[in-house]
Amino acid sequence: MVTVDMKSKILGTAAMLFESRGINASGIDTIIAETGVAKSTLYRHFPSKDLLIIAFLRNKADTFFDWLKSGLVSQEAKKNDKLTQLCDLLEEWISTPEYRSLPFHIATIEFPDPNHPVNQFSTVLAKELQSFLCVIAEEAKVKDPMSLGLQLTMLFEGASLVEKMSPGSGAASRAKSAALIIIKASRQK
Repeated sequence: MVTVDMKSKILGTAAMLFESRGINASGIDTIIAETGVAKSTLYRHFPSKDLLIIAFLRNKADTFFDWLKSGLVSQEAKKNDKLTQLCDLLEEWISTPEYRSLPFHIATIEFPDPNHPVNQFSTVLAKELQSFLCVIAEEAKVKDPMSLGLQLTMLFEGASLVEKMSPGSGAASRAKSAALIIIKASRQK
């Protein structure tokens, strides 16, 4: 039980530092100092910084998907079209003041080498998002769910980057408006 708590503490501290300072700017020594653990304790739970970063990315992605899935099964989603609700949720998420960008975008920028394990894991997470959106499109029985899923991915990933660079720009709202037009067109036979 203590082991899980220590692992969570290390991951939580690393996440706070990665988000506030950047991944590369947050060295292991800083994480150790902020967490108050011995280096051997950190390495027992995370044998390398790359594995700690990957755990951070997985945790961020899981938290996001859990939030999105719970929103899609809410009473509001049951009343509305699931694709429309998806767009509402993505706009809400990108527009929150706490929004820091998609973690796989940040990791890909900080680790541009496509052979680096963090970059490769970021690619996995990007594909998970696209796959998730394609599944929602398929459930909605649109003409070409793969194309719609990719289009929604591009719109909301683009809005995510714009909002990160220019907070309060309204990028999420504009992406939602464009997404709704594309969704409507995808339903026409």
